[in-house]
Parts: sequence; C-alpha cells; structure tokens
Amino acid sequence: MSKITLVQVGKNDLSEKYSMPDNVQWLVIDPENLSERIAQLNAEEKKQHRRLQFNMAFITDMDEKTDLMALDNFVAAYTVFYTDGIDAQTESQSYFFKKKMAKVILDKDMDEFMSNLGCKFFSGQYGDTAATNVGNYIINPSYKGEYKIEGGKYLVLDDDFGDDYYPIISNTYNIAGKEEIKLEFWIEYIKDPGVEIKLEFSRPANWYLDNELETWSIDGNNLNRPVILEGENNDKAMSLNIYIKGKGKIRLGNVHQRFSRINQGFFLNGGERIVDENRDELFYLFDPGDMKPPLNIYFSGYKSAEGFEGYFMLKKMKSPFILVTDTRLEGGSFYLGSKTLENGLVKAIREKLDWLGFTENQLILSGLSMGTFGAMYYGLTLEPHAIILGKPLLGVGDIALNGRLHRPNAFDTALDVMLARVGANNREAAEKLNDIFWDKFTNASLKNTTIYVAYMKEDDYDPKAFYNLTHKAEKIEKVIGHGYTGRHNDDSPSIVRWFLTEYQHVLNEFRGEES
Repeated sequence: MSKITLVQVGKNDLSEKYSMPDNVQWLVIDPENLSERIAQLNAEEKKQHRRLQFNMAFITDMDEKTDLMALDNFVAAYTVFYTDGIDAQTESQSYFFKKKMAKVILDKDMDEFMSNLGCKFFSGQYGDTAATNVGNYIINPSYKGEYKIEGGKYLVLDDDFGDDYYPIISNTYNIAGKEEIKLEFWIEYIKDPGVEIKLEFSRPANWYLDNELETWSIDGNNLNRPVILEGENNDKAMSLNIYIKGKGKIRLGNVHQRFSRINQGFFLNGGERIVDENRDELFYLFDPGDMKPPLNIYFSGYKSAEGFEGYFMLKKMKSPFILVTDTRLEGGSFYLGSKTLENGLVKAIREKLDWLGFTENQLILSGLSMGTFGAMYYGLTLEPHAIILGKPLLGVGDIALNGRLHRPNAFDTALDVMLARVGANNREAAEKLNDIFWDKFTNASLKNTTIYVAYMKEDDYDPKAFYNLTHKAEKIEKVIGHGYTGRHNDDSPSIVRWFLTEYQHVLNEFRGEES
C-alpha cells in the first residue's frame, strides 16, 4: 500500500507514544520553523517531479508567529486537527482553521484519534456493489418459495421464513479486501415489521486453504448504521450470506462495500451522507475553498464505482464547492428520490450558503451527463446565478424508451430508475417520469439564472433535451448553447473542454462583479 504522510506541528513527537503503521510516515515540524521547513520539503518534492501533500496535519504547539498558511496548499479540508488548548491568535490562523474545517481533539479522545490513522487518512476513495448486487445474488437452492426481481433494485420475497434465521442469499463473487484499509458495508432493504435480517461475513482466519474461518454476524439495530468490519486479515477475500427470519415481505437490495474512513467521513475526508427511511443514500462533500463567492455545486455523472467526481477540477477553481454523488442502482438514480433525500440535499446546500454568508444568487450548479439532471432539477428549487451543463439528460423516461431501438442493453439504469420511481416499465410510466422534471420546469422561475449548455446534436439518449430546455418554459430567459455533431458519447473531450471554458468564463465574470 502507498505511503501516507502525516505531519505534526509541535515539539513533542507523538509517534514516540503511539505506534505507527508501516504505511504511515510521521513528520514532526517545529512551529517556529514551519514556513522554512515546508518550503524545503516542497522544493525537494519538485526536484523528484512529485507534489508535496500531507494526508493529515495535527497541531499540538504554536504561538502568534506560527505561519499556518504555509500548510495551505498541502493539506485538504477536514484533515487539520489541533489539541485542546490551542487557540488561533491571529486573523491568518483563524482563516486557516476555518477554511480547513479544523477540529479540536480533546485529551479524552486522543487515544481513539491516534488509532487506525492509516485507515482514516489514506489517499483516494473507492466503493461499489460489484460482488454484492441483486444480479449476483444466489438464492438458497433449498428455498421453495416464490420470489421476483425488480430490475436492478430489489429481490422481493414474501413468505413465512420461520423463527430461526434462514440463509436465503449468498454472493456469487467474493468480496475483495485490501491490506491496511477497513471495509464498510450498507445494505438496502425494505421489510415488514415481522421480518428480521442478518448479514454474515466470513474469511480465512490464516491462509486461503485454512478451514478455520473468521466470521462476523450483524443484525437488528446494528444494521441501521454502516457496518465496519474489524479484525485481522483485511486483505483476505470474504464471502457474504444474508439470513432472514419471521413472516412477511422483504425487498432485498444491493450491499454497498466501501473503503471506510471510520469516523472521518464517507469516501473522502469530510464526506457527508443523507439516508432516508428506505435506506437510500445520497452523499455530498463541502470544501470552503477561499470562502469567497460563488459556491459551486457539481453533480457526478454516471459511475459504477462509487465516490465523488470532479474533486481536483473544482479544487483548481479555488472557490467553495460541493460535490454530490448518487450511489444507487448501477451508476446512479439521477438524484431523484424521496422527499427525505431531495429536501435533505437542498437543506445541506442552503446550510453551506448560510455558513459562507452567501445568497442563492452567489451559487452555480453544474454537471455532465447524468449530473446535468441533478444540476437542473435542484436548480429549479435553488434558482442559482448560473447552471452549467454538458450533454444534458433531462427526459429520463425518454432515455428509457430510446434504449429499445437506439441503445439496446447499453443503459438499463434508466429502466431501473423508472421502475423504482413510477413502479412500471412502459410508455405511460416513461411519460410520468418525464413529467416529474418537466412539470417542475414549466412552473420554475429562473429569470435571474443563466443556463449554459453544450449538447450533442444527434444525442441517442435524450435528443430533445436542448430543444425542450429552450421551448418549455417562458420564464427561463437566458440559455446559451453550443451543439456538437455526434451521439451522446461520441465527443466527450470537446464537451469537457467547452464545460471548463464556460465555467471559467462564468467565474471570471462573477469575480469581476464582486471586485
């Protein structure tokens, strides 16, 4: 596993008290020499054509002369911590702590914080349902009851399963572990009160050919939060069995598996989760940037690997930003969901606007492909300064219908979205799914919002998106568009170049207004 570099600004080396994993490099820098030492380390990394980056910074000593801003370009938000008793003594130090969302570690919490550092502050992110989705479930051959599969969303059973836990599901493929990283699991299901569920994980206690297994079972209220597997042999492959008991109906969905950061966020440090009564999830990550307008929201496009998209792209813009990702179905569910999910995301965005002291006119929403639906859909509620779209997908029902002739078996996720939201897969259901967006669109008032759109002229997913965008709502006055020849995925590089160029144009224009 790659090295993790953690830096302590202080005088007493904590690594002498706490043991460090083999993959952790612990650097100690005297607060009096912070600027000089950081400059030296940066120069050394540049000579090796590498970028200086700390996975975490822990401040245990400082005074009014300590230049914390020397760390600014080398440590991310949510990865700066300080001990109880440390106080910012200058405006620069206060600014640094705020933009890094720094947190205090109390003495009573020190031991827990210093444990599993490699699991909390590793580089990168990962999650998927590859080994544990509805399509890869094996139903117990001895089960004689009826069941049905609802697209890629649920396996549905309705039966009397008995008073003891009955093994109903095994996964086709083993779950791959990774050394030095803990795995986190979340199962989607909806069940009657009379049904109970249990997850059982097992892996070799020693070597792969060893008959002795290390086994965990999780049930009841313990499934109401993400399950983090403890123990040894994290790099060993695991198998999963799902048990149920009781009487009634249960819809079993996918089991999400992710690299866990324990208590330091989802996917990336600081990542937040919105979960509803049906155990569906949305995730977002807020970065304060330079804390100057605007606040940029970016919705991830289709991605079968779970996690945030566009982090470094938004980071280069320097402004505050929020990344939003949808981990449901295969690649995402177009950010549509229950009132709990949708209202929760709008609430989170407004809370960050308030925290920054911004108005909704200091907000930009954006996305590519599937992410354009999220940007437009939530933009209709938030009424931002601008919405920037690349390859818009707005008629999700049309996308599902077009799959039959234009893209057979190429994007069945649209059918799953329709089944999950409307409850059917037919032309009438497609129209109802379209209407969820277009009814909201025609009643929207975006008179102060400019919409920028790059679209494919022969788009085979949603060919009418740009036309509908410019003809279905009289109140939307400003739409700037540019069309490229080809189908939806024919010229992504040109779309991305346009997207970034227009984004920079909007930011420059916006910052000019503020100066």
